[in-house]
Amino acid sequence: MKATTAAGYFWPDSPLAAVVGYLINSDKGRQVRTEAATKVVEYGGQAREFAQEKVATVASTVSSIIEKGKAYASEVSTKLQDRIKSSSENAQDVVEGAETAFQQGATKAKNHLQEISAS
Repeated sequence: MKATTAAGYFWPDSPLAAVVGYLINSDKGRQVRTEAATKVVEYGGQAREFAQEKVATVASTVSSIIEKGKAYASEVSTKLQDRIKSSSENAQDVVEGAETAFQQGATKAKNHLQEISAS
């Protein structure tokens, strides 16, 4: 005997119907459903713990990478500041040398002019 439902055809005398009826109506069926629900909750908890461990591992790795990046940036910044300071000192030495040479040249020119006007 066939019974039509909204989802299609249903055969009440099929083995599937017997299994479904057993799981719905018997004490053993209720026990199986309860055990299945317990296992689902248990596996869900295990999955959550696993995911939390992986998240913690990833967070630790990311933190380590960030700290290494900060240390590298600090090191590069220090080296760059040292180079800028060294270049600034070198430039100051060059300027002072040029100023001294200019003053020596001006003094030499002044002395030369005095010699020319004295003669």
